[in-house]
Amino acid sequence: MASSTSSDLKLELMTTGEKSGQWGTITNTNLQILEQATSGYLSLDVASSDVALALSSFTTSNGKNLYYKLTGTLAANRTVTMPDSAERVFIVEDATVRSASHYTLTVKTVSGTGVVMPVGSKMVLYSDGTNISSGPITKGFNTVTSAYTAISGDQILANTTGGAITITLPTSPSTGDEVSITDARGTFATNNLTINRNGQPIESVAANDILMTNGQFVDLVYVDATRGWAFRNTKDRGYTTVTANVTGIAGDQILANTTGGAFTVTLPASPAVGDEVVIVDARGTFATNNLTVARNSQPINTGTSDLTLSTNGQAITLVYVDATRGWAFKTNTA
Repeated sequence: MASSTSSDLKLELMTTGEKSGQWGTITNTNLQILEQATSGYLSLDVASSDVALALSSFTTSNGKNLYYKLTGTLAANRTVTMPDSAERVFIVEDATVRSASHYTLTVKTVSGTGVVMPVGSKMVLYSDGTNISSGPITKGFNTVTSAYTAISGDQILANTTGGAITITLPTSPSTGDEVSITDARGTFATNNLTINRNGQPIESVAANDILMTNGQFVDLVYVDATRGWAFRNTKDRGYTTVTANVTGIAGDQILANTTGGAFTVTLPASPAVGDEVVIVDARGTFATNNLTVARNSQPINTGTSDLTLSTNGQAITLVYVDATRGWAFKTNTA
């Protein structure tokens, strides 16, 4: 009976009594393949073309290494493919230069799905023989100076010195996906950063978010289709411009623009002691077009009525005290 091939690393499996005089050579080759899989390192230049890794039978080949370092300045979106059928665990490091075109780098099986690597990341990947999925990831940082569509795991250093830019959140996110954005040059107040929600809510609201505070940092995690992207660090949210009815969340700093007409800001549901919401008249139009602050079943300064802001330029900070006092004025410029 002829030799057979192992399913994952394509080792040569000999049957009893065959390959007389060749056992030493075949065994040594099998040991070299196992060495590749447990400690093998390979640097791959992916600058000019996609790379198809090979799992050749009965010999060492480039698809059998443990660690892959991907290099080069990408000239287009690039894909590295692992053959179908093999069940493998391996590590991939992104050491490429993506350039201002923000080219993507994907690792996948030939016929199945895979992962898009965040810039500068190191990822433990595993193939079930059909698709490639991500295990633990060490994130890198991606400096962005123009419009960019983020991928899960991105840590974005947003440089708006050249003008306002938009970061679009990932398409079809999964629960637990994260994207962080940092003001790289302290210029968000001059040149705002818009977070495009890309069809998903941001804190349950179907509106984009605008970062307007110098030095601001936000960390977003995807929860589900109802809440959408949630802020893990609401105290660092900065200011959000609002022009229509909205329900606030703890930590919101709302620039309410009523130039288009009166509308309502609803206070957070089920607030905790110490939660705060800031509301500012963004265009000095509260006297013409009032802003209503809906209490959302909690008192406002022990009262059971909604609050109307009707003074041009007014700014208030509300802090939640308890079920009796409800929301209290921490500051009120009117």
